[in-house]
Amino acid sequence: MQIIVHRGTHQIGGCVTEIKSEKGTRIAIDIGENLPSSDDEINLDLSIEGLTYGTPNFNAIFITHYHGDHVGLYNKVLPQIPIYMGEVSKNIYKILQTRLAKKHIISYEDLSRIDAFKTFKIPEKIKIDDITITPIEVDHSAFNAQMLFIECDGKKVLHTGDFRTHGQRGKAVISALEKYVGQVDCLICEGTTLSRDRKPPMKEFELQQKAEQIFKENKYVFVMCSSTNIDRIAAIHKATLNSHRLFVCDDYQKELLLYIDSISRSSLYKFKNRVLSYDDNILPLMQEYGFVMLVRDNYTSKQVMEFFPRSTFVYSQWDGYLDKKFKQYEHLQQFVPKQHIRLHTSGHADFEAIKSVCECVKPKILVPIHSENPSGFQDMNLENCEIKLPKDGEKINLL
Repeated sequence: MQIIVHRGTHQIGGCVTEIKSEKGTRIAIDIGENLPSSDDEINLDLSIEGLTYGTPNFNAIFITHYHGDHVGLYNKVLPQIPIYMGEVSKNIYKILQTRLAKKHIISYEDLSRIDAFKTFKIPEKIKIDDITITPIEVDHSAFNAQMLFIECDGKKVLHTGDFRTHGQRGKAVISALEKYVGQVDCLICEGTTLSRDRKPPMKEFELQQKAEQIFKENKYVFVMCSSTNIDRIAAIHKATLNSHRLFVCDDYQKELLLYIDSISRSSLYKFKNRVLSYDDNILPLMQEYGFVMLVRDNYTSKQVMEFFPRSTFVYSQWDGYLDKKFKQYEHLQQFVPKQHIRLHTSGHADFEAIKSVCECVKPKILVPIHSENPSGFQDMNLENCEIKLPKDGEKINLL
């Protein structure tokens, strides 16, 4: 078996990893855009022969979740190559991209390519010639995110995608690995937070408790968070109900939430009959009872915010987006008031969570990806594990 990280050995986001069998079967894991950055060099387009140009020479692509830095370049893939995505992930992504198509941000041709994605359910095995892939659901800021367990040529490889253990479903990560994976020959592991401090992250439930207190103390509250961070929205929704406020969002957000409600058995994701779509008719109710409203960086949200000048604004996204180095900083500043409350926790595993996964699957070889500090894995002092630090495009052979 051969592994090539075409992009992502020394950067966060935009990772593309190839697994190739001795027989010549080739799959790629993720095909994402680079994250927005002030560094133009980091934002070069992706070009892989047999995948994005030339004669098709990959058997399939597997997407770990619907974030743009993992799926955003799907339209660059040669159309003869099938793209696989979790069934729920695909449906969420389709709702998002349909909205963008209506705004002419993407084309309907691109939308039809998403329609063509093949889907799988967790944890069913998928056979691509002599490669077997088992998706394992994990906790992340994307609903229905997966790790991928790959078996081929008598070798076992685990690709973590993005994950964490401090969210609503974090406790299930290690038990799932024990049940479906066990020891592996190679672990391809994300290390997003290894370039940050090692302070333990706030748990999603703690965030919910803090949000509840804010909502009880403030009658009119706007919250900016990712529209597809379902666990964050579920925490905000629960805190809103506990503080006896109205929960308000736009029609697009409501469509997403009602879809999640329809496919989930958990009480955490029960939104039906509790979510109000914003329009002028509910303004009197919002004024009388108080509210928590989900907003984004668009002028519709800004108009509603201007109607409540004495409101409280909660920013619940990565702080880096408010850094002047970020290319969209000036745009975002038009919507985030100078006086605001920051309430966020990472969608990525901290040092201890990453170490716990490593110790669970006991890899012989570890390949860091999705990190600006891949050498940070060496601080974990893993037993009988060789940590490789390849460059993009470098071949790693599992003998």
